[in-house]
Amino acid sequence: MRLIRHSYEVMYTAGKNLTTADTLSRTPVGSPQEADLLLENDATAFVQLVIDGLPATQNQLVQIKTRQQEDQVCSQVARYCREGWPAVKSKADPDIRPFFIVRDELMVQGLLLFRTWLVIPAGLRKDILTRIHDGHQGIVKCRALARCSVWWPGISQQIQSMVENCGICEKERKARPEPLKPSSVPDYPWQRVGMDLFDWRGQQYLLVVEYFSRNIELAHLQSSTSSETVISHCKSIFARHGIPEVVHQDNGPQFSSNKFTRFATDYGFTHETSSPHYPQVNGKVERAIQTVKNFLLKAEDPYLALLNYRATPLQCGFSPAEMSMGCCLRTRVPVVPT
Repeated sequence: MRLIRHSYEVMYTAGKNLTTADTLSRTPVGSPQEADLLLENDATAFVQLVIDGLPATQNQLVQIKTRQQEDQVCSQVARYCREGWPAVKSKADPDIRPFFIVRDELMVQGLLLFRTWLVIPAGLRKDILTRIHDGHQGIVKCRALARCSVWWPGISQQIQSMVENCGICEKERKARPEPLKPSSVPDYPWQRVGMDLFDWRGQQYLLVVEYFSRNIELAHLQSSTSSETVISHCKSIFARHGIPEVVHQDNGPQFSSNKFTRFATDYGFTHETSSPHYPQVNGKVERAIQTVKNFLLKAEDPYLALLNYRATPLQCGFSPAEMSMGCCLRTRVPVVPT
């Protein structure tokens, strides 16, 4: 298949000038053998099978063949495929040079083909691009569809440009989310905390996560979610661990009230809020809520599950309790006193 595209110029070299004798010079063939004819027939049959397998009707193939013959570039490329290419790339016409690079993969069997793909002349390319983008698929999908049957120099870039400049695709395209920026690690425990309220089976809970150690504090709010109740539980947590420098939470009414603002002023911590309707900003709290909900869903005693979480080492090798309080917690798992 690779050799039938080429024309050869056979040159005689005297045996005394051959540094190493080649095999073919020692086994001359007077005429084509039966195996050679079978190979040629097989190659011709394969090329015809490729053409028959192209996803195009006979009328389309005839139209493309006619347009290839009328197109100056395609007709010249077909002529080069039959008669031989210029010795160097610079001698080819500028429009022919993209074909010169892939000349070993071009062939003419009635139609001009690149590998197993139809070479589309310039006059039909705009129409073919429109057909490729009929379903308004993305760049990758359109390129994959084109690779099924058609090719011309620069088709990949033209597909990308067509999809990017499509008005319908641009109108319906979903905006890419901005990459999340990880929060900085505090210098010491309980310097920065995040808090939020969540609902579990009709019950309200206050969750506080410490950014340095990922230690979690959980408070059941019973039936009241007022600012007074939230402040009361916050005071209890701060009394155990100390007052943080920064408290980060969303814009819930309990935290945006004047009472909570006065509480922040009295206790001397900075009160930060995340963007409305954008919980990703408070990502550590959202992840901690997911962890606690798993405890509430799976564990018979969620407080034992929370105890195990605080006593389990993180990737750094220390547990949240060790990083937060500097001590190991006793769990139901037996451990040597030392």
